[in-house]
Amino acid sequence: MGRVFSALSFLLVLPACDGGSTPAGGDTSTSLADFAAALVDGVCTYEVRCGQMPDLATCKAALQADEGQASADVQAGRTKFDGKAAAACLDSLQSRSCSRAQGLWSESQVCKGILQGTVADDGACYVGSECVSGRCSAICSGVECCLGACNPSPTAIPIGGDCSGSADGCGSAAFCFYGSTSICTAKGAAGQSCERVSYASSCVDGMYCVPNGTDTGICGTLPARGESCHPAGVCDSLLDYCDPVTSKCVFNIPVGGDCSAASATCVGYATCDTNGRCVARASAGEPCDDVNGPRCLGSLSCDSGSCAFPPARVCR
Repeated sequence: MGRVFSALSFLLVLPACDGGSTPAGGDTSTSLADFAAALVDGVCTYEVRCGQMPDLATCKAALQADEGQASADVQAGRTKFDGKAAAACLDSLQSRSCSRAQGLWSESQVCKGILQGTVADDGACYVGSECVSGRCSAICSGVECCLGACNPSPTAIPIGGDCSGSADGCGSAAFCFYGSTSICTAKGAAGQSCERVSYASSCVDGMYCVPNGTDTGICGTLPARGESCHPAGVCDSLLDYCDPVTSKCVFNIPVGGDCSAASATCVGYATCDTNGRCVARASAGEPCDDVNGPRCLGSLSCDSGSCAFPPARVCR
């Protein structure tokens, strides 16, 4: 897991991921509850297709869409739910490919309008979707509810400006170059050198900082399966990794395969254990160990040595 898809993290209790499907019957609007269910179906279809889950049944048993907080906020008037935007989001996400580049640069903008907060800056909040700005200072852990305040939307820092206090505050044409002083720096165009520490954002949209040395890179497109790659880099497809022996993009290593090489990558539903073998992540009710493995799939968390969904939480 771990792909860029922050817009719907208010529902999916798992690391950022992406995918989607249309509501039954092709409706142009959908309810919040129907949207949550359709989102799980869509995410799982995507996850299986892109090698991040073994099959649909296993995926659906390991993902949890919890609309409880959003539903409570809508009923309380702290958030507005746009059913048409939700349906359009699900429809647009069907076309998402397994390309890492698309995952980085093509997050559907329509998905960001599904929940619209009504709480003004400095108002009390539990989650960002309650705020007009979409930003809440509350940082909680576990099932604890903690109250924060709605932060104002950041003003874009100009190129050359100091971004040390706001790494995401640079304009869309710039990124925060980290150093003794962090500076908003213009993104590189195709063929230009780029800064690999911020490789996911130091090139213009549609480009990626492809490594060509230890600390340097060139803005370009990621290599496809069978193409040459740099062992320190990544391949375009989520299904592939750069084989350090051949320097070619090849399929990720299956469960049971040897992952002892430095840059070896297991399929998305497995992790490399201490013996250098790809081990499948654990499903609900199965033993787990976050340190030594196996780790849990999807939304499941390792609770007292067994994989289970975290308790639902609704903060009011």
